Amino acid sequence: MLDHQTVLDALKRAFPGEQGISLVAQHADARLSLPKRRLHVFIPDCHMLTAQDAAAYPKTGFFQDADLLKLLRTLTKLKAEHAGQLTVWHLGDLLDIWRARGGRGPAVEADHIAAEHSEIVDLLRYGAPNGVGASLIAGNHDYVLHELAEWRAARYRILQNEDPEGGDILVLHGDIFDWIERLPDEIQARAVRFARWHASGKKDLFNEDEVVAEVNRGVPAGDQAIGKGEVTLPAKGKVIDGEGGKADAPNKRFYQGAKKLAAALKKRGHKIRLVVIGHTHWARLVQGQLSKSEPFVLMDCGAWTGHCRLGSAEPWLHNGQIGVLAGDEARLYQVGWREVG
Repeated sequence: MLDHQTVLDALKRAFPGEQGISLVAQHADARLSLPKRRLHVFIPDCHMLTAQDAAAYPKTGFFQDADLLKLLRTLTKLKAEHAGQLTVWHLGDLLDIWRARGGRGPAVEADHIAAEHSEIVDLLRYGAPNGVGASLIAGNHDYVLHELAEWRAARYRILQNEDPEGGDILVLHGDIFDWIERLPDEIQARAVRFARWHASGKKDLFNEDEVVAEVNRGVPAGDQAIGKGEVTLPAKGKVIDGEGGKADAPNKRFYQGAKKLAAALKKRGHKIRLVVIGHTHWARLVQGQLSKSEPFVLMDCGAWTGHCRLGSAEPWLHNGQIGVLAGDEARLYQVGWREVG
């Protein structure tokens, strides 16, 4: 069975040297009792644009294309060698359609951006042996991919455990937590709204106008950071305690909202013990408890846009993070070592 060590060995071959692969955070808890049939690799936000549009955002753009290509080729080989054992996800905002400046409409802008990054897009969309056949999640900057049949991007996925006593996994971009955590007293209401919508089987939770308005709220024209442009990641291997200290600490962002959503979904038969997101551009693992006997983890997989550093004395790097989940153990890695010039 494909495991963490096999994946790490493959990554080290693709990105050699001490700085090729850096552990950001690691957490294992057998009480999570998550589905174990597959290993999952989560690739977060890329915000790819055409070269012409990207020039307008010199500080927060997508700079790690060569490393992402190397990663996808490595995962393609792994998937071919371990048939049926690996699922690769893109967690949304693959394309930054809402920062495209061509005025050609979302669907056409998606085609233009994809054409300029065709090898990455092809590796993501085609299955082994020609690609990873990624499960795509739509983000708030590429919401239209949810509506276009050729992309088949979901708004979220629930990975349900075959064991009724085991834990389930919720995978989504994470932008819903901007709504859920907009005001503290809205957290429960928004979580319940999502849970009811999930149970109803309706096509979508938010209409396009609402998504676009939220994306553009308070964002001036020009080079504005997407999410958090610069992030100091947790100390190597550190897991954040979601229950202790200040509940609104920046490194706990979305933890309470995710926990409330898991509690609301539990009333509808889902034991969500792990929530996997991108969106914030801040790779971290936040652990806590749904109840005295039930653990809960927020796995925020970071981004491939913006800057990060692995410690206060470390240089600033271009983001290149992935999440890897095998059984009840989650890891976050920084891939590649390209310093910000």
